[in-house]
Amino acid sequence: MDLNKIMERLFLYKVYKFNKKLFIFFTGFAMLSLICNITGNEITPFYVWGMYSEKEVAPVHYEIFRVQINNNLVDYSTGFLPENRLFLLSPLTYYASMKNAKDPTEVFLKEKLKDKFAMIQPYAKRVLNSQKEVNEFPSWYRRYLQQTTGKIVQNLKVEVLNTSYDIHNNIRIDSTYTLIDER
Repeated sequence: MDLNKIMERLFLYKVYKFNKKLFIFFTGFAMLSLICNITGNEITPFYVWGMYSEKEVAPVHYEIFRVQINNNLVDYSTGFLPENRLFLLSPLTYYASMKNAKDPTEVFLKEKLKDKFAMIQPYAKRVLNSQKEVNEFPSWYRRYLQQTTGKIVQNLKVEVLNTSYDIHNNIRIDSTYTLIDER
């Protein structure tokens, strides 16, 4: 095969023949991505190769949420689509993190940006959760559960079970604390 035939089959060659501005955009993006990756700057989550290179370590403790509506346990392990289950539990995980410490998003941004965090500090109030949002979460979650389950929620209790596995791989409850208790 000669070089011209090989070139004609390449994507960028076809783009070049079709639209030179689009070709410049594609090659510019590829070059920018390459330069940023070589210098260690993260430009998009899709091109951060390091995010896939670390070995995942099994946690020692697991948090399980026990959600009770009107003194009845909500069995979110069955009867809900995976998407609903995600939206039932993810806000609780985030809320528990915020209640025990700071906004996880703020902690993440400070860790990643280090000294550059000061540049986005003026915009942080628009993005990060304040104590006001933390205080409003239980009533929001009550309304969300009403919509999701179709039941009127008169009282809501959410407990966090800190669990681990014993030497025989049986689940053991190490401690329990109440996250939300609205009556």
